[in-house]
Amino acid sequence: MTPWLWIAVVSNLIYWTVFAILVKRRRAGAAGIVVGLVHLLLAGVFSVAPIRSAIDPNYPGLAFGILRFEGRSAVIPAAVVLIWALACAYLAVGKGAGRAMWWVAAFDLLMAANLAAGILSAGDDNTIQFGEHFTVPANAGLVLMLLFFVLGPAVSGIWSVRRARRTEAA
Repeated sequence: MTPWLWIAVVSNLIYWTVFAILVKRRRAGAAGIVVGLVHLLLAGVFSVAPIRSAIDPNYPGLAFGILRFEGRSAVIPAAVVLIWALACAYLAVGKGAGRAMWWVAAFDLLMAANLAAGILSAGDDNTIQFGEHFTVPANAGLVLMLLFFVLGPAVSGIWSVRRARRTEAA
């Protein structure tokens, strides 16, 4: 197993353990848990990038949505996204309120817009290939990618705005 895979496994075990403890202690509602899970999945994708881009001279770079960072220039953006995703996950299940939820909403809506722009700008490159015998055509691939990658952050952003407004009014 590569060292990067070990870093991913260990860091994600830590992230998920903290998340589970917060869910249990704070008695988070179902919506908060779902929003937290969306962010934990995103954090999992970025769990190795800040470390690897800092120490691996052969790191190819980081691309998500319309953003692209080559080599060591990925360290700070990857770390920011990782920390922001983890903070959002923990705020969602920790019953974050007010200003904190505006940060969650901003992250989610920016991420949804970035990913949607990247998917929509790909044009006919949205074909999904599963092995050599099953191909999802570009139009269906576009819809699937929007559902899987954009819908979660968009819905989470809307939920966060509502929660922020509700707690500010109280």
